[in-house]
Amino acid sequence: MSAFEYYAKKSITEDNVNRKRKNKKKLKKTPVKITKTENGDENPKKTSIHVLNNIYNFNLKDSSETGQKLMEWLIHPNGIDDFMSYYWEKTILHVPRNSPNYFSQMFSLTELDTILRENNLQYGTNVDITSYTDNVRETHNPVGRAHPHVVWDYYNNGCSVRLLNPQLFAPEIYKFMANLQEYFGSLVGCNVYLTPPFSQGFAPHYDDIEAFVVQVDGEKHWRVYKPRSLFETLPRTSSRNFHQDEIGEPILDVILRPGDFLYMPRGYIHQADTLFTETHSLHLTFSSYQQNSMYDFLKVVVNNSLNNAVKNDISYRLGLPVGYQHFGGLCESEKSLPHTVQRRRFESEIKQLIKNLKNHLDLDHAIDMFSLKNYYTNSLPPSICNVEMLRTVANGTKMLPGGKTTGDEVNLEIAEVKLIRRNCFRLVEESMLDEETDRMTNELRLYYNLDNSKQLHGNDCQFVVIPDEMGLFVKKLFNMYPSFIKVSELCDDNEQVMQLVNDLWERGLLITSKNITTASN
Repeated sequence: MSAFEYYAKKSITEDNVNRKRKNKKKLKKTPVKITKTENGDENPKKTSIHVLNNIYNFNLKDSSETGQKLMEWLIHPNGIDDFMSYYWEKTILHVPRNSPNYFSQMFSLTELDTILRENNLQYGTNVDITSYTDNVRETHNPVGRAHPHVVWDYYNNGCSVRLLNPQLFAPEIYKFMANLQEYFGSLVGCNVYLTPPFSQGFAPHYDDIEAFVVQVDGEKHWRVYKPRSLFETLPRTSSRNFHQDEIGEPILDVILRPGDFLYMPRGYIHQADTLFTETHSLHLTFSSYQQNSMYDFLKVVVNNSLNNAVKNDISYRLGLPVGYQHFGGLCESEKSLPHTVQRRRFESEIKQLIKNLKNHLDLDHAIDMFSLKNYYTNSLPPSICNVEMLRTVANGTKMLPGGKTTGDEVNLEIAEVKLIRRNCFRLVEESMLDEETDRMTNELRLYYNLDNSKQLHGNDCQFVVIPDEMGLFVKKLFNMYPSFIKVSELCDDNEQVMQLVNDLWERGLLITSKNITTASN
């Protein structure tokens, strides 16, 4: 069965498209203020590429600065301080630009077609085929590989195409995501959306992420609505699909054109279509801050505090009062007040235990545990540029034709080094069971995301066990960043420290201030 036959069975036919064409005059287009390019460059595409590449070069100085400059580039001409004060988690930001090539380096229609042709993309895992017609949102994913011919058949019959985890296939998207996460310290995701003319792919809904929409090609009509209630403001989960009569009037009704940008906090309902723009649309939605709220952090803080309390305070190890189940509950709450003496005493004890938890708070350990679970385990590995490659272990011995290897060596003793990224590592002290003594002992672990998969989520974050006496030197590397430090100063003729530096270097965790590979005799 062809995609057209499958799609036709869903009662979406040429008549729907023709009806939408006839109704296109119903749209009242909101005037859009267009800002001119500042430098008037004759080739804005080259200018945009040059700007992005310059930003990536900041990794040689400070990776978190690279991430911040990428964020500033996204929201330009708005400043980062104003954005965080007035828009972040508060309201939408729409940035129209008279710069069609602003985002052209990131992705293109040709690249999407190439990805489909050269990779074994699977429906549901890598590609979704969707439609939204007559208030019905449908997914039309067949089983198996998403062959381009079939995907474009769906597209030609009014379906939207969503490319999931594009960082696996699109180098520029991966590079952007890996560097932007250095600013947020939170996982950055991305989806690609291609919508044919006169169609809509998704129902009105809100998401559980901070959304950054960049229009790459074509045009798309966006409507954005305020959260419906305080309960749906900054939600922790995405919404169901809403019906049009549930969402009220939009607070933003605009056409996004190539180079335009839109930010939406989580909880803001939105829908986008090409019903009246008479053209296709290709846009990317970058995301961050999924389940990265105070609530999520406090769960770790409270659990950590309870673990400390039960070890150090006998009050938390006392048994519950006999008959506690009759002190309260749904049925007991129906009884007339006042509560029994036993109930009041029990309630007082519980409140006191909760109050005393603050005495067992270990904020440093809670931050380590939360960031390790929420960020380092899920984040992308860093994107290493060619210049950086020459200063890392990647520039070591190479294979030559004829089965011979280069005679290049790396002399770390004469090098200046630093950690390769600010937010790629976490030094954590963990309690481990010593099987020989059957006692708990502390172990220093240096976790890092350099070996993470680009797939996102659920990586087994790699780590190096750091001997206790070496912890001081690892902390020094952390605290020196982004400055380089001479290995000779760090080691001070200590063979153990030199071995540690070699271990970190061989795992790709260190970068030198310059190319230190030399030819051996």
